[in-house]
Amino acid sequence: MKKFFNNMEERFVFPIGRRSWQVLSLLGLVVLTLSVLYFLLNATPTGRDSVNVSKSEVIENKVDTSTVVVSTPSTCPQEEYNNWIDTLKKDLPNSEWVKLGDSSDSYNDYARDEYGNYMQDDYGDYVMYQKRDFNRNREAIPNVLEDLFRNRGYDSTMICEKVEFIKMLHFLNKKVEKTYLVKEGFFAFAYGLNELPSVSLSKLEDAFDLRKAILLSDIIIKDQEELTDAWKFISYIVTNSVTDQQIDIAISTIKEHAALKDKTYPASKYFEIAKLVFDSNLGIDDLSTAVKGFNEDIGYYDKNDLYKSFKRYLKLYSEKVEIAEEKKSLKTMEKALNRVKSLTFAGGAFLSIVAIASILLLFSIQSLLKSHINKDKQ
Repeated sequence: MKKFFNNMEERFVFPIGRRSWQVLSLLGLVVLTLSVLYFLLNATPTGRDSVNVSKSEVIENKVDTSTVVVSTPSTCPQEEYNNWIDTLKKDLPNSEWVKLGDSSDSYNDYARDEYGNYMQDDYGDYVMYQKRDFNRNREAIPNVLEDLFRNRGYDSTMICEKVEFIKMLHFLNKKVEKTYLVKEGFFAFAYGLNELPSVSLSKLEDAFDLRKAILLSDIIIKDQEELTDAWKFISYIVTNSVTDQQIDIAISTIKEHAALKDKTYPASKYFEIAKLVFDSNLGIDDLSTAVKGFNEDIGYYDKNDLYKSFKRYLKLYSEKVEIAEEKKSLKTMEKALNRVKSLTFAGGAFLSIVAIASILLLFSIQSLLKSHINKDKQ
């Protein structure tokens, strides 16, 4: 046993020389330096992000946290705007583009000074003069665009924004029958878009993709009823910030149900099914997995009230996700505690080795001194 401990001392513990102590000292200095730098880094004042308020936020009277507002000058050339105006003219060839309004018949009015007070002549009579007003043609497309741009806060420099708005109008024009488009459809969609500051071309495309899946066809809008029905998709998707992924997930369920030969849930209520997907608080990955599992048994759920079953399914899935997340958090905390314990034990073992090596070093020095003294005596 004595020989074993001596060998362990000489081979594993004892070989800690002056160079080893220098290395350990260097490591200590590095850790100390990094700790000081880290402390100074976290002691510096925390800066605040720059704040900008967009026109759409002012119109909606609500802070938009989904986008980062960057103030940049318009880079779209006037020619691009003119080209899109020409495209709009092709969409609406029978609409009014030239006659923007007429002057009214002349009439007498009281003259006022620069302060708004009525003017009088030398005899004390109020001064009258003939006046004409310009009556704008509200059905002229240039006047309509001017009203829309003014209401959205677009000035003469915001060419890119105007182009994007005209692109949306062009997209909607293709969805409306020509006669109804000129009669009412264009004006309804145009002023409707003006009430949705956060609308975009991609949102309109999503809305009509969903409409196509629900109606099982890309039906052209021919009257007020169909336009109102289409508008409910647009308004809901824009105001509720529905994402492309949610649209795709909802469409997958609608398509699976529509493919059933014998089904009880009416296709006219597919939008209610889609809204269950949009209103779910599940993340996209969990929502996709949940709906995929539901779709696999959609025939069974159709026979047991599809809407109620889908609502319960998503609710239960959400509850199970919360339970799984709680378990994950507990495991994460447990692993963190275990890491702290392991570091504590490792640090203790390291310090113990250093301490033991120091003691053994002293014993070795003492042994060498004794051997030298004995040789001198002899």
